[in-house]
Amino acid sequence: DDFPLEEGVLVLGDDNFQAAVDANQFMLVEFYAPWCGHCKSLAPEYAKAAQALAEEKSEVKLAKVDATIHKKWSEKFEVRGFPTLKFFKYGVPQEYAGGRTADTILEWVEKKSGPAAKDLATKEAAAAFIEANKVVVIGFFTDLESAEAVAFNTAADLDENAKYGITSSEEVFEEYEVKDKTPAVVLFKKFDEGKNVLEGDITEESVATFVSANYLPLVVDFTSETAPMIFQGKIKSHLLVFVPADHEKHD
Repeated sequence: DDFPLEEGVLVLGDDNFQAAVDANQFMLVEFYAPWCGHCKSLAPEYAKAAQALAEEKSEVKLAKVDATIHKKWSEKFEVRGFPTLKFFKYGVPQEYAGGRTADTILEWVEKKSGPAAKDLATKEAAAAFIEANKVVVIGFFTDLESAEAVAFNTAADLDENAKYGITSSEEVFEEYEVKDKTPAVVLFKKFDEGKNVLEGDITEESVATFVSANYLPLVVDFTSETAPMIFQGKIKSHLLVFVPADHEKHD
């Protein structure tokens, strides 16, 4: 089916919404109101993300619904405020938990539409994966069907923030000095100590706790992007320091 487009974004209403869900494996939908200031701020970033996905010939589509006119679906999904974003994966809706910039939208939908953990078959692939991202979590497993590997993949699928890789390659084990220590889970990051290794058993809960504890820098700027990671993470005690951004000691 052909759907109307505005700046790369599918324009949906009561009559074509279900057809769009059926026609696309992965679709992010914004329920908006024309008078909503936050919606107006999101619009250019949303369009930029949609155009980037189209250029990549991605299977992910971005769509929008004017919920003040087309109320059938906003009522069905209990939309209470604007903008509300829902991600449809094979027709099943889930809450959008990403950011409100083009880059963070792209990062979130690409993670949700791909495998939970990227397959790293060579040391070159692993190095490129680490280099391309500020934080990555890599699972090293001799058996990708083991209970530990399954737990790792489950944790990866549920994590809204970090990017995950997985490998059973001997050369990758040797490159990152885990050959005699598998299974292992290692977090690589471009700040603080640079690397953290999960101690103890590898379970869904232990991986989630480990990543949450090490994903952010020890000192991080408090923003709308980092706030959910700070307050919804496993660490419950925080020290907030209020300093003007232009203060000489801010950095």
